[in-house]
Amino acid sequence: MMFSRKELLYLRALVFATLLHLCNTLQLEGLSTKKPRITKYTMKPTSSSATAVPSSLSLYRLDGSSGATCILIQTDALLSIQYRDKYNEDKEADSFLPDQMDISGECWEDESRITMSWKGFTVNIYFSKTPGGERWYVNSVDLAYSSSNKLFEHIDRPGLDVKLSTPPGTLLFPTPVGKSYTCDNEVIITMFAQDENDKSGHLAKLYLRELRMQSFMYKAGNAWGPTFQCSATGTYRDETAPIAVGSTLAVATVCTVVGYGLWRYFKVKKFQYGTMA
Repeated sequence: MMFSRKELLYLRALVFATLLHLCNTLQLEGLSTKKPRITKYTMKPTSSSATAVPSSLSLYRLDGSSGATCILIQTDALLSIQYRDKYNEDKEADSFLPDQMDISGECWEDESRITMSWKGFTVNIYFSKTPGGERWYVNSVDLAYSSSNKLFEHIDRPGLDVKLSTPPGTLLFPTPVGKSYTCDNEVIITMFAQDENDKSGHLAKLYLRELRMQSFMYKAGNAWGPTFQCSATGTYRDETAPIAVGSTLAVATVCTVVGYGLWRYFKVKKFQYGTMA
């Protein structure tokens, strides 16, 4: 089936118009979901103790069995938990992550974990490497505490063992191995109950300001690797969106070409039947 020059020009114009419409739609959808950055807090109270980092930042380190540093985290962090009190009102309880915490964890070749505990709260951050071992990332963050913690005033359900976490399949801060993830913008990690039988109804947000983080270091002391800067929005780049856009455009192009071909085929066929008659 051959196309005339006029038909080819029409077909190209039709495909171009379809692609342009799809691109504009995707861009508008992306713009409509953007939200202004809201800062939860101003600054953590400064410590009078001497430290190698700015006074508003805390440095947390986990050493491996060999004594070399495995995980290093520097940030100004705040934990905020939403709960309901006995008067059926929604409340928020905030706790800055202190400079001094109980640090523990495990370090393996492709996985590691750092556990930080303070004032009845425990945060676990789990790290993994990509299948090729080229990048490291955070695959899960969870929080455990008792609803009877003194931080919660007049809570509606005391005595519960609460566990909140990021959703399955989390992929945060993907960074080349040997480099440290750095972000001057405020990063927010949201955690909620994954258990359907959860009775607390709590939701937690971990605010990380001026974050610098590195896993799988195996270096002595606090020797950071080269920095790997986060994106302008403070988040990692999700490769799902570009793939989805490309697939959508490809399908739209194929459908347009096939649709026009079928339309032309039946039009010619109808013309032939009319001529034979």
